[in-house]
Amino acid sequence: MAIVEMKHMDMLALDRDRHELLAAIQKLGCVQVIQADTEDVTFNKPSAMAELPGLEEQLTRVGWAISRLVKHDNTKKPFMADKPSIDTAQSEAVLLQQNQLMETVETLEALEREAGDLRGQSARIEALSEQLRPWQNLQIPPSDVHTTRNTFALLGSVQKASWEIWQAENTFGELCTVEQISTQRDLAYVYVLCHNSQREHAMAILKEGGFTAASLPHGNLLVREQLAELAEEQQKIEQRQQGIILDTAALVVNLVPLKQLYDVLASKRARLYAVERFAVSEHTFFLQAWVPETMTKTVEEQLMLVSPSVALSFYDPAEGEEPPVLLHNSAAVTPFESVVSSFSLPAPFSVDPTAVMMPFFINFMGMMVSDAGYGLMMAIVAPLLIKALKPSKSTQRMLWLIMGGGLMTIFWGLMYNSWFGYAPLPTVFDPMNNAMPVMATCIGLGALHLFAGLGMAAYLNIRRGQVLDMLCDQVSWFMLIVGLGLMLVVPAVGQWMAIAGAAIVVLTAGRKKSKNPIKRLISGLGALYNVTGWVSDLLSYIRLFGMGLATGVIGMVINILVGMIAGGGIIGMVLGAAVFVGGHLFNAGINIFGAYVHSCRLQYIEFFGKFYEDGGIPFRPLVTSNSYVHIRDAQ
Repeated sequence: MAIVEMKHMDMLALDRDRHELLAAIQKLGCVQVIQADTEDVTFNKPSAMAELPGLEEQLTRVGWAISRLVKHDNTKKPFMADKPSIDTAQSEAVLLQQNQLMETVETLEALEREAGDLRGQSARIEALSEQLRPWQNLQIPPSDVHTTRNTFALLGSVQKASWEIWQAENTFGELCTVEQISTQRDLAYVYVLCHNSQREHAMAILKEGGFTAASLPHGNLLVREQLAELAEEQQKIEQRQQGIILDTAALVVNLVPLKQLYDVLASKRARLYAVERFAVSEHTFFLQAWVPETMTKTVEEQLMLVSPSVALSFYDPAEGEEPPVLLHNSAAVTPFESVVSSFSLPAPFSVDPTAVMMPFFINFMGMMVSDAGYGLMMAIVAPLLIKALKPSKSTQRMLWLIMGGGLMTIFWGLMYNSWFGYAPLPTVFDPMNNAMPVMATCIGLGALHLFAGLGMAAYLNIRRGQVLDMLCDQVSWFMLIVGLGLMLVVPAVGQWMAIAGAAIVVLTAGRKKSKNPIKRLISGLGALYNVTGWVSDLLSYIRLFGMGLATGVIGMVINILVGMIAGGGIIGMVLGAAVFVGGHLFNAGINIFGAYVHSCRLQYIEFFGKFYEDGGIPFRPLVTSNSYVHIRDAQ
């Protein structure tokens, strides 16, 4: 249960050793470089790195190329497996291939440009074909539709209803011909040919019918011949598009080295960003950083090996300064740090609650999953997945957390006598037929959880030398709540303990708000009302009973269904087995997830609310990039 103590590190070194020292710091993975603060006039802020913009552009292009090739990568990905690793020698070899790999990127960019051009051509052809399609039955080339000395001709569309009226009533007369070429939906596409003497009459009729003139590309070919040419051109475009896909897929062989190159370049970018925080002189540079106190000796030894002339100084943070926060716990507790960090890291000089929280967390999970069969699955499958699949560290921690919850699920499953919904053994607790003992146990465990939070607050006050605050703010509430509980068992003792605790709360709760005794007394009475909050907090632990009961009931329903199905002979037995396995896997999955969520809720609201001081800034050391691969040698 510890927040790692941080030390300031000042480093002064020769500029010629900059690259090697930064590489060593990055491999150590435990040094957070911060903005150098120096008033020495011999030091200046470094100018913007000339190398950085070009590197950023390269990273963007390589990242884009990876995203293109991943779509064509048919390599089977191991389930839950961690990212592959490369060592320093391999990363240097990748840098030697950089020019060749960038040629691959350029090839992909050229293919993408060509694909963009083809998409534009295809869209143009589709638009033109859409325009020509209604006129494919036109028996003359569009270029022949034009005005002469005695006639005028038009192509266009009108409402189909107008066309039908014109046909029925012979609206245009004998000196005009209106031929329907095709119809689509509610439009009729027509060819109008009239004598010039009928121009005004014909145009008035066309306007009234909502005529819209069509503008077709001129040419000596019939429309259907133009459409055939366009279809042939479209086919060639599609063939080339398929060729581009094949050409892109052929470059997948470079995907792995491109991923390696990306992380090598990203690691270099991280070093360049760190350089921007330096203070530099003509021949030296000055670096400031945070280092875990336990790593100071290792850092000094490693950097001295790189540059014996380097000057290092480690010292405590200044008063009022807040160092970054890094949690450190035993191997059994470490997986539960994710529960704390998902809420908010503790303040630097506060306390890490992970070790105290952990036993409550797994017990709450066990009580809510509450089936020993499910617990066995959790406790066995989680470590097997870790061993077989070698997942990432974050996934490993989640699986270890599930295993811990599984162990306590076995215990509480035994107490409830639930094995995949069956009850083959004697029952200690019977939540369905005798709920009160189970509910009492849930509230009792909840009270212990809340008192643990109160104890953490008392510990913080003692550590800070605030003994009076501990007596007034924690001991008083302990006496009051325990006293109220004892009144149900030992009324005489409980009564006086509760009265004493309440008196301390009333008299001292407002001590920091005002010197006026009346105002302090009013504040104390207001604080005493918070006893209702304690009752509410205790009742919230009934969810442990409710979630456990739901798991058992759903398991029993699944078994009843299996019994009904399995009575239908061989086929029924096979179907029953499938329903049994699928149903219980589903029940286990949703209840494990629900148990995790509700266990977190009980920590965040009930437990942390009694003492937790958050707001810590996470420790972010200079490390190698691991977007696609791990670069080994980081300690």
